Amino acid sequence: MTSQTDPIIVVGAGVAGLVCAIELQRAGRQVVVLEAAPEVGGRVRTTTRDGLAFDHGFQVLFTAYPTLRSYLDLGALAPRVFRPAARIVQGGRASLIGDALSDPSLLIDTIMARAVPLGDKLRLLALRFFAQQLSIDECFSARFAGVSTREFLASRGFSASVIDGFFAPFYGGILLDRTLATSASVLLFTFKMLAEGKTVVPSRGMGALTQQLAARLVAGTVRTGVSVQSLTVGEGRVTGVVLAGGDVVPAAQVVMATEAPAAARLAATADVQIATPSGARGTTTLYFTTSGISPIPGRALWLNADAAAVVSHAVTITDVAPDYAPRGVSLIAASAVGEASDRSDADLESAARRELAAMAKAAGDVAADAKTAALSRVAVWRVPYAQFAQPPGWREHRPTIACGIPGLWRASEVLHSSSLEGAARGGQDAAQAVLHSH
Repeated sequence: MTSQTDPIIVVGAGVAGLVCAIELQRAGRQVVVLEAAPEVGGRVRTTTRDGLAFDHGFQVLFTAYPTLRSYLDLGALAPRVFRPAARIVQGGRASLIGDALSDPSLLIDTIMARAVPLGDKLRLLALRFFAQQLSIDECFSARFAGVSTREFLASRGFSASVIDGFFAPFYGGILLDRTLATSASVLLFTFKMLAEGKTVVPSRGMGALTQQLAARLVAGTVRTGVSVQSLTVGEGRVTGVVLAGGDVVPAAQVVMATEAPAAARLAATADVQIATPSGARGTTTLYFTTSGISPIPGRALWLNADAAAVVSHAVTITDVAPDYAPRGVSLIAASAVGEASDRSDADLESAARRELAAMAKAAGDVAADAKTAALSRVAVWRVPYAQFAQPPGWREHRPTIACGIPGLWRASEVLHSSSLEGAARGGQDAAQAVLHSH
């Protein structure tokens, strides 16, 4: 039998779980957050080794995220800003194209960029204004949620060459889907966030973001290295959790803030079936270092527009955030998405070296081969469930916060969108649902 003096247990210390716990504590509720990993963060973590900071897959923070931003002290994160531009490599040529409204120094390069014809540049500008005039909720309305990104771009008049040569690698990196089969809502939401804020990383890694969230909780709230194996049920409601060692922890309520498949498995231990998005988007990021000049320098993302690309996008992360590596060392992140991300480490490394060299040559670097040969692979980070699939119509079948049995709730990005903002909204909404359930 549960007691209202028992704590609310939040399972999972990612963004959704931490935001949920913050809201519950603000309301005066006793909360315990249980996290199986040795540290908080879920997918938003940074591992430091030999002075190098490895984010768990290439990730960025959009400062325009309204919900997440309300929980953060951005200044304390010492954000390092990406240039609002991308260097598109296609057919042996490299073109720099960017948001000249945010950074006027990009105007000439953008006008001259051969990768995007003038008509499509004007369509990009029009799309920027179109996305900005929408609210976030309007971005996810049925008129956009029901069509794919590819279909939507074609309807806006974009040429096939730009859809495949710019949007596929750029938004393929954000959506983890170079086919652009993801709902157009996600494209518009992301385009809006890019236009209205900056793209940054905390100076010492994305993990600083979730560490800051955890620090807002009362000391001792979060318990890491604690794996929840099952739920306990009594008198028709969830009454607590069973830990890996067999200990039972009673709870007034249980909030699942884990990845969707893990939440489904946990709910099943209480004979509850919950809706779970089908499909997963994975990514693998290879990290290289060099003590020389990076073959792909600068604070703009490099996009590999080759249809057969293994590396979708790459960046010298220390050109953005120097503290990611010791002084004099450049750290390069090269990411593969989709089926390419499933290749072996050796295959990925071979392809990455070859494609990084090709990118550098396309930008006119005659020493590209030597620079690429001098790279040292220092880490490979695989994230098989980086995002859930968001095809047209997925929002019509979204899971609900309440899980069909009293005492069990869900806090997750699946309630909104597969993004940091979606996770923050999911956590916030779940906390409010719990607080208003009595």
